[in-house]
Amino acid sequence: MIAAAGMATSGMAAAQEPVRLSAKADAATYRIGDWIDVHITCTVESVVDSIAPVVRDSIGSFELIKLERIDKEPSWLLRLSKTDSGRAYLPPVPFRYFVKNDTTPKTAYTNPIFLTLTGMAFDPKGDIKDIKRPLSAPWLFIDYLPFIIAILLLAGAGAGYFVYRKKKKQKADALSTVKITVPPHREALTALRLLEEKKLWQQGLVKQYYSETTEIVRLFFEKRWSIVALEMTSDEILVQMKQIPEALTVWRDMETFFLIADLVKFAKYQPVPSDHEKEMQLAYGIVRAMIPKDENAAPPATAEKTKEAADHVR
Repeated sequence: MIAAAGMATSGMAAAQEPVRLSAKADAATYRIGDWIDVHITCTVESVVDSIAPVVRDSIGSFELIKLERIDKEPSWLLRLSKTDSGRAYLPPVPFRYFVKNDTTPKTAYTNPIFLTLTGMAFDPKGDIKDIKRPLSAPWLFIDYLPFIIAILLLAGAGAGYFVYRKKKKQKADALSTVKITVPPHREALTALRLLEEKKLWQQGLVKQYYSETTEIVRLFFEKRWSIVALEMTSDEILVQMKQIPEALTVWRDMETFFLIADLVKFAKYQPVPSDHEKEMQLAYGIVRAMIPKDENAAPPATAEKTKEAADHVR
């Protein structure tokens, strides 16, 4: 009865955990150099707001090849590789998550996995074969054609660059006579809108999309609050922004914004399309929350006048 009561207590404790993770490999034995696919399934309670793995280029002695969220449910695929043979231990994989109405990050772990890696099989009694010399063939005009095309393209690119530099100098000389000052928040909102129109993640350029999104927000912080955000890590930026009252109103959004971007850029995390859209909406919300009060009251015609002035210069 005491053992049964202990098991019941353990079951109740496990049931109270808002996140439960389970890791499973496709097989127990692999050859050196094979891809090792580990599937991680996750069960979350309704109180959990967001969850993502916290991994970088390696997990224990395994090299991380790919990290992918395979469906809309909280489920991930880890593709690993290992160059040593023998018994191998894959340590628990950490996941960071947030619960609703709480800005403190929490961590959950998967179960560990034991795997066996074997070397390549070969026959020590087999015949030793000589290395065959490569065959040579005479050069034809078609062999020279790629070099000729490359030279022509380089010449065309050089001429185009010369024309571009000349036009750019003329445009710079014209703009130097008129100085147009654009508030940092309007510059950031315009940059975000142009980034949306580029449709980077729709073309598979996910990492570039998150890099450009965070760079726009970092540059906005520099111009709005005079901090060197472009040279700081995400954690250093959050420390600086914690002293700004306007930032506290969107503190949770800023944490989520930088966390997802760092996972994509440094941990090879593959978000779903809804995550891409959410990242852009978070960027808009962060910038708009820090618009000066006098700018919120300004008439919308100000931006149109600025655009008309720029068009007149052009």
